[in-house]
Amino acid sequence: MSTRNSEETRAASGNEQTNRPDQREQPGQPGQTRPTSPPTPGGAIGDKPRMSLASRITSSYNRMLILCMSIGLFIMLAATAWFDYSGLVREAKPTLDQIKGMRRLEDMAAAVNAAEDLSLVLLDEEYVILASNFPQIRTVSYSPVYFLRMEDGTYMARSGRVDLPGGHRVYLQVFFHVSWQLKKLLFLCGAGVLMFGASLAVIGLRGRLVTRKTFGVIDEMISKASSISSQNLNLRLNVSDATDELLKFALTFNRMMDRIEKAYEKQNQFVSDASHELRTPISVIQGYAGMLERWGKEDREILDEAISAIKKESVNMQDLVEKLLFIARNDQGSLLLVKEHFNLSDMMEELVKETRMLNTGHEIKSNVPPGIKIYGDAARIKQALRIFADNALKFTPPDGTVTFRLDQDDGYAVAVVEDTGVGIPEKDLPRIFDRFYRVDAARERNTGGHGLGLSIARIIILRHGGRIRIASREGEGTRFFIYLPIGDGVESQPQED
Repeated sequence: MSTRNSEETRAASGNEQTNRPDQREQPGQPGQTRPTSPPTPGGAIGDKPRMSLASRITSSYNRMLILCMSIGLFIMLAATAWFDYSGLVREAKPTLDQIKGMRRLEDMAAAVNAAEDLSLVLLDEEYVILASNFPQIRTVSYSPVYFLRMEDGTYMARSGRVDLPGGHRVYLQVFFHVSWQLKKLLFLCGAGVLMFGASLAVIGLRGRLVTRKTFGVIDEMISKASSISSQNLNLRLNVSDATDELLKFALTFNRMMDRIEKAYEKQNQFVSDASHELRTPISVIQGYAGMLERWGKEDREILDEAISAIKKESVNMQDLVEKLLFIARNDQGSLLLVKEHFNLSDMMEELVKETRMLNTGHEIKSNVPPGIKIYGDAARIKQALRIFADNALKFTPPDGTVTFRLDQDDGYAVAVVEDTGVGIPEKDLPRIFDRFYRVDAARERNTGGHGLGLSIARIIILRHGGRIRIASREGEGTRFFIYLPIGDGVESQPQED
């Protein structure tokens, strides 16, 4: 490999894959047309109305708010009631423990009647009142805890059983005046309901506005996507107000539009270039046909010249059409490769032999070790290598040298085509594989070609899971490195350099 100072530029790497939607016609009966449903307002399917995304998010927040506040209010009321109840029981506990500790019924009855700080009732096993310092009570309940509405307020009764010697059993009930505590709970409950209403109003209004503003980028995308056509592919979303995931969404949409616009422009350029390339041979053929019509019938020399020119331009046009069809099949995903195991060393030796037979005046060198085998379409790979060889011959003076080499490197067979020709300017290196691109249009017209050869070679190499590297310096020559995976029948994926 030459040791001259050259700048290596990766010219092509990665897979070229084109996805096509699976389009199928639905079978139908002759003479019948399939009915189509009319579009519904807002794009809804059927008669069922659809809720907007912002409304659904707001409703979801409302439900979560109601659930959380309900649980919070319940916990707050329960905790308040428990603390109030515990405080009342704690205050009454010393007196109740003292009475329950008495072992004679008479002493207990006397203590109940004499109690001043508590409202007490002593009951027998049949719940008959034995003693009471709470004269308003006429009847009692069997429940351990119950509420009683009196003229001076609401009372809560708490009953406890006391076992006396001799198997006697009595019940001691204490009545707590809980009107203030109940009013406090009602106040807290009312305050919670008001907080419910205020919070729901805020979320219903402010939350919806915030949600709509947040999803404004989606509305903008819908509006712009509806108005996109081939005349205004430069439409982009405004990302100044977008945040978080929506910013990524907007940027992804804009990048998608960039790719679509670039592909559309590339397709237009392809059609324009193809039309331009076809126009020249067609014009030549038409010119010679007109000349034949005027003078060719009588002048043998003009007849021979016109036939030769028409034949040459027809061959040129056929070559261009075949290249265009190759590229179109690749773009459509219908390019088929007939792969098999074959000896790349033998193919390179055959390519070297055929190049020497051209007798172009170039010095042809080769360094091809035997026995390097790969898996692929032998005809297509040879077509690609022939393109690189033809370019080397085309842009190398007759006294120059073209060298073919074959090596192995980390699971790849590396075919090298090197010349001592005019080289490629650095500014043109990134574009030499573009379709119809010519480094020098005037030089290309002198040497022939349509600017499609390297594009076709790149397609073939990438379809085999390979990659291409190029090293070139203007005035010194060019080297192409073609990497092809040495596989066992399993397709390899190209790797980035």
